[in-house]
Amino acid sequence: MKNVVPLPAPRSLITLTDSHAACRIVQNEVLRAKRTYTDIARAAALSNSTVSNIATGTTKWPRIETIIRILAALGWMITAQRR
Repeated sequence: MKNVVPLPAPRSLITLTDSHAACRIVQNEVLRAKRTYTDIARAAALSNSTVSNIATGTTKWPRIETIIRILAALGWMITAQRR
C-alpha cells in the first residue's frame, strides 16, 4: 500500500501542498457527497467530465484551482494564507 494517503479528520485544517493528497481528498469528498457529477460540476463551474475524471482517478494531477472549485462546491471553506 505504497500510495495510500491518510485523510484528515473532519473539520481539520488541510494544507494543499501535495497534489496527489489533494486529489484523493477531492475523490473521497465527491463520493461522500451523494450528488451527481453533473450537479457538482455545475456548482463548481466545471465540465462534468472534469469532475468525473478526478473522482474516478483518471486525472492524476488536477490544477489547484480545479480542486478548490470542487471543494467549494461541496461546501468546504477555502482560505489562503501567506507563509
